Amino acid sequence: MIAQPVQSSSPGNKLPDSISKSSNFQLKSEDFIKMMITQLQNQDPLEPAKNDQLLAQMSQIGQLQSSTALQDSLKGLVLQNSLGAAGNLIGKMVQGLDDEADPVSGLVNSVRVQDNNVYLELDNGKSVQLGKITTIAGAAAGTGATTGAKGGTTAGNGTSKTAG
Repeated sequence: MIAQPVQSSSPGNKLPDSISKSSNFQLKSEDFIKMMITQLQNQDPLEPAKNDQLLAQMSQIGQLQSSTALQDSLKGLVLQNSLGAAGNLIGKMVQGLDDEADPVSGLVNSVRVQDNNVYLELDNGKSVQLGKITTIAGAAAGTGATTGAKGGTTAGNGTSKTAG
């Protein structure tokens, strides 16, 4: 015998389509508190909720808040770490894949953050996400450092070092 899924025609048992299909729908601690209050209001007066159950639920709400705060802090740290790593790539040649999975390469000119992702802006006008870099190399010859007549090196920032 094959069991058929139960279909409910009651609108109270189903989330609205806009909520159930949304990937941004997340329960917050306020939602749990509202559910707990509703549970208390609708409890059986002959068998009320026990204090230890209420304390356990409140403890779980506190843990949820702490976990959410920790997760947000870690996301911020990861973004800052990625930004620092990307900053170290300025002036270097990179190869990787762009957002359409096409190969791209060039000299890193700058770094930007968009939608919590770190992108490297290349000298050819293209950009590549930090996580999609496949190769990193030193700057190619003639891209900012030149050798002077006395054998010194002149950097692109106007300072010079001479061997002497």
